[in-house]
Amino acid sequence: MTDEELLDAFPGVRIDADNAAWHRGLLDHRLLVNRCDDCGRWHQPPRPLCPACWSRSITPTEVAGDGFVALVTALRQGAPQPGVDYADGGHALVAVELDEQPGLRLAGTVVGTPTAGIRVGDRVRALWRDIPGRLPRADFEIVAGADTAAGEGAGR
Repeated sequence: MTDEELLDAFPGVRIDADNAAWHRGLLDHRLLVNRCDDCGRWHQPPRPLCPACWSRSITPTEVAGDGFVALVTALRQGAPQPGVDYADGGHALVAVELDEQPGLRLAGTVVGTPTAGIRVGDRVRALWRDIPGRLPRADFEIVAGADTAAGEGAGR
């Protein structure tokens, strides 16, 4: 995909050299998070240098999308959007701490579970959704029967 095709795929979104790989990954159903080649630290959102060691040697690297809910909040109002219902407990937004590194978090929503049923510590995995007329996106689903992270240091 050319840079121009990438820009056309995300109209109105600021795409630069630091976040182009992230956006290309979304189109390929891959979560590409920048990782420092020198110290191994992951960081999101994408930046041109490592926030831990200041190295400029950064490589977008795929993460699995598995983790636990570190924060959950409910939106009770907002602009109308397909698949978003602000009634009945609100529309849940979550911060998911990924298994790759403590503190590495992605924001998203949990599908298949009512807002009232989502708890901090719930194990989740990325689930790709293709919504007609919109770009693919990674949401999360609760992993049924999985132990929560609460006993494993949730909120590390």
